[in-house]
Amino acid sequence: MPEIITDPETIHVFAVDLSMQETVELAGDGAALSRALGGVSADPERAVALDSRSLGDLGLPNYLVEGEGITKESIEPDAGRLMAVKGPVLILRPRAVGQSFRPQEPLRHLGSYRLERGTPASVPLRAASAEGSASGVPPAAPPPASRDRRASGMVAMAALAVALLVAFVVWWVAS
Repeated sequence: MPEIITDPETIHVFAVDLSMQETVELAGDGAALSRALGGVSADPERAVALDSRSLGDLGLPNYLVEGEGITKESIEPDAGRLMAVKGPVLILRPRAVGQSFRPQEPLRHLGSYRLERGTPASVPLRAASAEGSASGVPPAAPPPASRDRRASGMVAMAALAVALLVAFVVWWVAS
């Protein structure tokens, strides 16, 4: 198989010519996974085994978009081939391998896809719905009464402790 180039933002997808149980074991065994990837070091914590038949109508392409965060545009050219896969699939999430690799049997490379990364807003967004108000008007700052209540509670507890101490001293002196 040709060498596959990787980077920290890429997911690699493989069909696996093993039973589902053997695929799960392969994904969880770092040494076996490393051998299947041509001897490169692999992180089994970043490898996922799944049975594409269990995805039902969702299909592998939609799972990769919705479940793994791959851009729909990058999946579209391979959608038909990915939809045709029936059986165990191994997904290497970003940073599962740190260098280029050559997959070996029982892996068949289906594709490598970049993760979809949103661009952060330059200004924090405020929305009434995010503030917990259905009226469309953002709520005011929390009233200071909540802090006053906590302080009042602490004062009351201290007063109770002092009263109990005085009662104990009076009882001890009287006896």
